[in-house]
Amino acid sequence: AAPPAPTPEPLSAAPPPVVSLRAPPRPSPELKQNAGRQGSMRQGSLVGAAVEGTQTVSFGAGGEPLGEKRYEMPVKYHGVLLGKQGLTVKAMQKASGAQIRFEKEPIGAIVIKGTDKQREEAWKLVKGMQATLPMLLTKLRSDAIEEGELMSRPNLRGRIEDKQAVWPVAVSEAIARVREDSVQTND
Repeated sequence: AAPPAPTPEPLSAAPPPVVSLRAPPRPSPELKQNAGRQGSMRQGSLVGAAVEGTQTVSFGAGGEPLGEKRYEMPVKYHGVLLGKQGLTVKAMQKASGAQIRFEKEPIGAIVIKGTDKQREEAWKLVKGMQATLPMLLTKLRSDAIEEGELMSRPNLRGRIEDKQAVWPVAVSEAIARVREDSVQTND
């Protein structure tokens, strides 16, 4: 009789290992030139450029590539993007699916981790929040909202009386406007 066929060993259920490659960040020549200068931020402008040489690639449990991109952004601009009790950054992470973190050293930066699509969506949200959130907060705290002006609350007129609701409404509205701008841009 023939010997029995060998029994294959069971496959491991362990997730694939995470592979990460990172080059050290180098400040862009523009940032070096502007380092130390003090200035004010004009409405709608965005400080942030991808740092030269920063690239991280890892693979998630499903094997999809997860990249990380670092944008230079002075620490003084992090506050509005973090939001009250982290509300803004949490909303951007939920809306984009990307992870967002802020770095203070060696130079202020925002780091976005996720798939290419998630990072792109998160960066659009960062730019949109930075450009519109301060103005929205001001309008919602004053008596300057006209009926139909807000996409997220079209029936709202005047101002929001509940101070705790101002940030959530402003963040929701900013996300709605960024998404609307993206749809119009792609048409």
